[in-house]
Amino acid sequence: MLKINNLNPTAKLLSNLILLVACVMIFDPQTMVMLFLTTVFFGVITRSFRKKSIKALLPLLCFAFAILWMNAAFAKVNHPQIIGTLGPLNFSDKGLIVGLSLCFRVMTIGISSIIFTTNTDPNDFILSLIKQCRLSPGIAYGMLTAFRFLPSIEADLTLIIAAHQIRNAKKQKWYAKNSSAWYRNAIPLLAVNLRRAERVAIAMEARGFENNMVRTYHKTIDWQKKDTIFVACAALIIILIISYSAYQGWLVGFKTWQGF
Repeated sequence: MLKINNLNPTAKLLSNLILLVACVMIFDPQTMVMLFLTTVFFGVITRSFRKKSIKALLPLLCFAFAILWMNAAFAKVNHPQIIGTLGPLNFSDKGLIVGLSLCFRVMTIGISSIIFTTNTDPNDFILSLIKQCRLSPGIAYGMLTAFRFLPSIEADLTLIIAAHQIRNAKKQKWYAKNSSAWYRNAIPLLAVNLRRAERVAIAMEARGFENNMVRTYHKTIDWQKKDTIFVACAALIIILIISYSAYQGWLVGFKTWQGF
């Protein structure tokens, strides 16, 4: 199996950006299916599809399916031919083509993003952005701190909900709840995290985390030859797929939006 955990995160991000640009510029379903299958195959050989990754794919699949049928039923295309009906909905052939293209585009971008996040350590990613992309350490470590706030936000929300339940032992049914009761959780959650963010900002400023600082690092992420080979191979595979699609006469490049 192919291991990409030890690659430079910037190289993996650059490969994702190349795939993203290719997906945005292509508008035919045949090429998008080939890019999608290539992305899935890459995820299989890198063992990126774990239990959490599969759970993250379920909302993506629902969203992609929604794009498919909405464009098949409502896409504004020239001279559509009705290929099926479902109640008041009329599905056209060209609308289905637009829907398939957008469906596989969303799934390809989503799966490539899941592969990136599964095989990339956040700390290494931040260090790589500082070293290779010349990102300011003050901004970079601020991003890393905000990322680490996410688990604590979930824990704070659980405590706030438990506190409300203790003060109101009689639990209402879901259909009897007040629609404006969301602010009882949102306002305390916002206040707690504002206080935490202020303490973290003071601590970072006290330790010299500023925008124009010059720092040394215990661990550095260097760009190596294997990173160049990885990016070059990713770009070459995408170019070969697009070239084959153009040779077969399938390729349709970027044009005016015709979807829903």
